[in-house]
Amino acid sequence: REPGDEGTLNTTQRTRLTWHHGTARWEVKLGFQDVRVVGDMAGNQGYGAFAATESWGAWKPNDRPRITAGRQIIAFDNERIVGAVNWSQYGRFLDGIRWDQTSVIGKTTAALTWDAPAGLTRVMGHHTYKSEGLRASLLYFDQLNSSDPTASLRTAGFTCTNKPSNRSVAYLIEAYFQQGHVDASTAYMGVAELHLQTARAGKGLVALDWLEGDARGRAVKPFLGTNHRHYGWMDQFYVGIPANGLVDARVHWSKPFNRPRWKAKWDLRYHRFYNATWDALYANELDAVVVFTPTESVKASFGWSIMNATDAMYASQGRTSGATGLQQWGWIALNFSPTVALNQSVQP
Repeated sequence: REPGDEGTLNTTQRTRLTWHHGTARWEVKLGFQDVRVVGDMAGNQGYGAFAATESWGAWKPNDRPRITAGRQIIAFDNERIVGAVNWSQYGRFLDGIRWDQTSVIGKTTAALTWDAPAGLTRVMGHHTYKSEGLRASLLYFDQLNSSDPTASLRTAGFTCTNKPSNRSVAYLIEAYFQQGHVDASTAYMGVAELHLQTARAGKGLVALDWLEGDARGRAVKPFLGTNHRHYGWMDQFYVGIPANGLVDARVHWSKPFNRPRWKAKWDLRYHRFYNATWDALYANELDAVVVFTPTESVKASFGWSIMNATDAMYASQGRTSGATGLQQWGWIALNFSPTVALNQSVQP
């Protein structure tokens, strides 16, 4: 929101109904969702639209290959480059065909999806290898834009996670490059995370994300990334607001409450954002959430986020800066997700 705007309280709901059936060789899934502001008119401002989320069929000739065609969720690794954005009300579902192959060297995926109204065609390749304490993956993602060829970019890179057995320390390293089809300009991205976990202190994380960007417009663009997960819950970077590169130094800390019957935990995250060249501080952000999970089908979340933005952040986004850059928002989410098994009896 612009400085001086009054706050707003919205109540929204997302209802999903999904049916899934599988056999040894076939699977079918069909899902629909309705998203709307409670009390608003159906269909107003794009809300209230009843639409298919998943509608696909899968064929498994044997235990190794799997071919899926239709509208589906496609997400790789930690969803930094290709993700489902399920934190949002609408989520992200792609129309296309996908081939998965399991072998002794891991799992390989190839996918082709298309969005005709937007003129987008996406080609994806992904391979994952796992051994004791190690997970490594390679990703190739090519987005072709027929409406704007200068926005056609290919992205490639790797993710490596190492967590030795019986150790409380783990690390993650990611590196990607992105190249344009027209001008062949290249931008780079790197991530380093150090994970700590103990029974008494809970889980901790110290990390640094760097997404290259410069004044010429050469910048990493995570088109299908689940960016809300990585760059702060205030959604000021790569979530509907342009970002020409970014540095995100962050610390996470989460721990269950000392009340086992509550089945609850808290999560704190601190972000310190800079521009891609470390020349200017964009903002400091603190995110906090408490999650209760009394059953597998019920979850309640209570969160609050505070950001202290600088004039440099507003200038980078082409927005008007104010006397204070302090902004905040809180949220309550109630999720009911029951699963009903429909068993089919077979007569002898």
